[in-house]
Amino acid sequence: MKHDSMSSRDKSAAIANKRFQAAKEGRKYEIDKFWQRSAFFWVFIAASFVAFSKAEGLSRFPFACFGFVSSFAWTLQNRGSKYWYEAWEEKIKRAELDVLGEPLFNRIEAKQSKGLWGAADFSVTKLTIALSDFVTLIWFVLIVQSTDFFEQFRRQHRTGLYAVGIVTTLIYCASLFIYARRTNG
Repeated sequence: MKHDSMSSRDKSAAIANKRFQAAKEGRKYEIDKFWQRSAFFWVFIAASFVAFSKAEGLSRFPFACFGFVSSFAWTLQNRGSKYWYEAWEEKIKRAELDVLGEPLFNRIEAKQSKGLWGAADFSVTKLTIALSDFVTLIWFVLIVQSTDFFEQFRRQHRTGLYAVGIVTTLIYCASLFIYARRTNG
């Protein structure tokens, strides 16, 4: 006598496997879309930079505003993508125990020390979010810079403005090094 039906254990394993595969595909989809969406915004931001650099005087202001809005939308999109990526990661964590019997992605792999240019545990999405935030900040500065008020202020405080720009950039880079590490859990 042939037995065509699956046992309840086999059915549970098949369902768990499908859930695991769907979660892996969802995560892969979000990673792919993250970069495609970023490229979409890069086009607008790059076009804004080109237009801003070609314009003169107060005609730079609308291009700075558009660059700011594009950059702000990019940084929000990055956060939304990271949210969905993390949601799929959680689904994988829940399903992997049923399918694999142990957590595959929760164990930290040992890094080989290769000095200054070796591997480091940084989050690519955190770095991208930080970059989009910094580009947004640059556009805000360019908005202010393209006003008449700023011209007068700049003439009086040119050296101080450069110092503030350099210090802000260095502090931001240090913050990246500290806060853009990948976190587990």
